[in-house]
Amino acid sequence: MSDALIRRSSLLALPLLCLGLAGCGSSGSSSGQPSAMQTFGNVVMFQSTTPPPPDQLPTDADDERLICPEVIIADGGAAVRAQSGQDSGSLRHQISILNVARECTPTGNGGFRLKVGVEGRVLLGPAGGPGNYGATLTTLVTRGTTQLARRTARVGGTVGAGQGGTDFSHVEDGIVVPAGRGEVEIIVSLGTGPAAVARSRRR
Repeated sequence: MSDALIRRSSLLALPLLCLGLAGCGSSGSSSGQPSAMQTFGNVVMFQSTTPPPPDQLPTDADDERLICPEVIIADGGAAVRAQSGQDSGSLRHQISILNVARECTPTGNGGFRLKVGVEGRVLLGPAGGPGNYGATLTTLVTRGTTQLARRTARVGGTVGAGQGGTDFSHVEDGIVVPAGRGEVEIIVSLGTGPAAVARSRRR
C-alpha cells in the first residue's frame, strides 16, 4: 500500500490522526479524563462515550484471528474549502477530516462486519461567517478491483455567531465484507466522487 495514499492536508495545517480501535490511539489527559480521540473511539465501538466493564468487552468469535484493515484518507480528500478569490483572505470555510476509526466483527468463515467512523471540523476563514456548512463524505470498501461497498453522507455543522468553527462525527455501520482472497481497503474522502477515489487508490 503506497505511503502516498495517506497525506496531511497543507490547507490550514490541520492534522490527520489515526484512531485505531484495536490499539492505535492516545492516552488520557493529565486530569485522568479520556482524550477526545479515546471518546470518539468509544462511541464508534461501544455506542457510548465510556467503554463497558472489562468482563463485558466483546471477544473474538470462535477464536478467529481477524486483521482489521486500516482506514485510508484518499489523496486530496482530506479537506474541502470554499473561497471567493486566490488570496488567503478570501477563504470562507474549510471542512477537514481529523480522525478516523474502524471496527471489524467476525461473521464466520473469514467474513466480517465493518464499522467506519470519521471525526472532522468545520473551520471558518477570514471571509466566513455564521451559517450551516457541509460536504459529501464518501466511504469506499474494495477488495482488489471489486467494490464491496460505497456509502455517501452529508457531514458538517452549524457555526454560530462568535464561533470560529465546529466539530462533527459520522459513523457508517453495517458494512458486510464477505470472505475472499485479496487485500481489503477502506478509503474515505471529502468532496470527491468514486472515480476520484479510485484514481487515488491506484497511485
